[in-house]
Amino acid sequence: MFDLLIKNGRIIDGTGSPSYYADVAVKDGKIVKVKKGICGEAQRVIDARGLTVTPGFIDSHGHSDSSVLTYPDQIEKVQQGITTTLSGQCGGSIAPLAKTDTLSKPVGDFGDRQVVYKTMGSLLDIAKDVPLGSNMALLVGHGQLRRAVMGLDNRAPTAEEMAEMKVLLRDALEHGAFGMSFGLFYAPGCYASTEECIELAKVVKEYEGVLAAHMRDEADYLIRATKEYLSIIKASGCRGVISHHKCYQKEENWGKVSHTLRMIDEANAEGYDVYCDVYPFTASHTNMLSMFIPRADRSVGNDRLSEMLRDPDYRAKVRRINVDHYGKEDLDWVQITVCPAHPEYSGRLVGDIAREKGQDHYDTMFDIMIDCNMVTSACFFTMCEEDIETVMAHKRAMICTDSGVAGEQIFFHPRMSASFTRVLGRYVRERGVTTLPDMIRKMTAMPAAVYGFRTKGLVWDGFDADICIIDPERIIDNASFDDCRAPADGLNYVIVGGKVAAENAVYNGTRAGRVLLREE
Repeated sequence: MFDLLIKNGRIIDGTGSPSYYADVAVKDGKIVKVKKGICGEAQRVIDARGLTVTPGFIDSHGHSDSSVLTYPDQIEKVQQGITTTLSGQCGGSIAPLAKTDTLSKPVGDFGDRQVVYKTMGSLLDIAKDVPLGSNMALLVGHGQLRRAVMGLDNRAPTAEEMAEMKVLLRDALEHGAFGMSFGLFYAPGCYASTEECIELAKVVKEYEGVLAAHMRDEADYLIRATKEYLSIIKASGCRGVISHHKCYQKEENWGKVSHTLRMIDEANAEGYDVYCDVYPFTASHTNMLSMFIPRADRSVGNDRLSEMLRDPDYRAKVRRINVDHYGKEDLDWVQITVCPAHPEYSGRLVGDIAREKGQDHYDTMFDIMIDCNMVTSACFFTMCEEDIETVMAHKRAMICTDSGVAGEQIFFHPRMSASFTRVLGRYVRERGVTTLPDMIRKMTAMPAAVYGFRTKGLVWDGFDADICIIDPERIIDNASFDDCRAPADGLNYVIVGGKVAAENAVYNGTRAGRVLLREE
């Protein structure tokens, strides 16, 4: 008897090939047969007549590692069809613990956080046995290696510190991490030289891991940053992924992605192996500190930065830098999401708050950052639709959320809950960026191959039964920057490990996913 039998569906198998009609039989978490007219009893039968059966979607760039033990349901992933996420991105994995992190408190029933998160190995040893709503694989963050060894110091590592970072990196890779991520935009990763990055990347290559990167710049110096990252790939020989590839900040930067995509093509023509990923929104999201505080100042820590921002001279200097950098006197392009000291500001534009206060926009923002001791995040509306489509259409572009899960958070970037359904509705059906089979490939088989998920990404015999059943004529995102949790239309079923985890884009509590380990 089969555990699940999907009848009469149109199969898009993940390879990019044209669709065909067949049934899909599932047993013990595996696809055991894909063919027309499968006979046999099943514990559950789904009639997919008029619907399309695809592999489960793979989020090639996520940040769910921080919630793997605290929010294992991974609700926002499952409810948009994501059955596997590659987390630990942008240089900022949850482990190993930072040198200055001395907070001791329980992590659920798993033990004290000082023990659980001490190294990536200690985390993976625990997390690999925790049932999840959606599968997860992890990278170790270069920035986190630096924090663990050097704190936020703005300097080169000593030989001893470099050796210690390599020990922690090897620990992560030997315990099942899939590679390393750079966050060269963020402190302390931004303080690393290209040579430091290459030296650590060579360790990743020893394990045939993947090297993902939030590059040093995604605006005025995007082309220079791309050149640097490709030099790291060429010197190390690693497979590389440029994270959430885009260009933002000023309109004169729009269009640069056409140049950088050509740079990727040229590197691949030389024999290297480089990809990128993209999310389907014209707003980015990150912490305000990284967007507005000069890089050289970020190493002093949040308490000191809050003091510095109270100084009128420093505040005026930072304001001038940002007005010049972004080309805007107003902050009507900044929507607050995380604001612990002022939860009433979440979901609101900084410009609107400033006008209510009768205050300069930057003064309002700086006051908010001080009140929250720099722990503030926001959406930043500085990108263009044409760049999104250009990147998305590239033959080596994958789809991502660049998000974790919401937990108790009310306001967040809707990419967290709606990226994959938005791609299929807006960019495939409505705008025709590429064909449905090709886009499904970008969401499934391509990231599975890039990161080495050997039994995922295809509707084939013997592969894991991670499956989506969609209505291509109806699928669309409904979440917005004002209503972040609205469920999608046209996502009929999400199946993880052979078990139905969501129906009509609503999670049912099933935890059939797990943490994936490299070379299992």
